[in-house]
Amino acid sequence: MRHLCKWSALAICGALAILTILLVLPGLFGIHPLIVQSGSMEPVYPKGSMVYVRGTDPSGLSEGNPVTFYLSDGETLVTHRITHIDIDREEIYTKGDANELEDGTATSFEQVKGVPFFCIPYLGYLAGYLSSMAGKAGIVMLVVMVCLLSWMDGALLKQEEEAWEE
Repeated sequence: MRHLCKWSALAICGALAILTILLVLPGLFGIHPLIVQSGSMEPVYPKGSMVYVRGTDPSGLSEGNPVTFYLSDGETLVTHRITHIDIDREEIYTKGDANELEDGTATSFEQVKGVPFFCIPYLGYLAGYLSSMAGKAGIVMLVVMVCLLSWMDGALLKQEEEAWEE
C-alpha cells in the first residue's frame, strides 16, 4: 500500500511538471503557447492543437511561411500563411491553408506577433480545459491529493518501522 501511495504521488507530480513545462515555462523565454481555435490552417495546425509562437522582426518574414498576427480588433490572434509581402507599405497578405480565398485585408507589420515554430496536436483542448474554473479546481485537487498521498506514505512508513522494532 505504501508503494502505491508513493508512486501515485510521483505520477501526479510528474504529470503536473510536464504540463508546467509545456504550458507555462515557454512564456519565460518569450515563446507564446496558443490554442488553435479553427481549422483554417489544417492539416498543418489542426483545431485543438497548441502552437508555440516566438517573436520575430517583420523584415525576416518571407512568402510561403506561416505568421501569427493580431486582427484589427487588437486582441484576436490568427495564424495564416503569407501569400505576399508589400515592403513599401509594410504589410503582409495572408491566407489560411484550408481557406479558398486570401484574407480580405492586409496586415501591417505592427500587427505581427511572431512565427509559429512548433505544434502539439490536441494539447490545446487540455490547455483550454485547464484554464476553465473546473480545470483549475482539478489542479488544486491534484495538489491536495499529492499532499494526502505523501502523508499516507509517511504514516505507513512509520507504522512499518514500529512493526520492525517490536
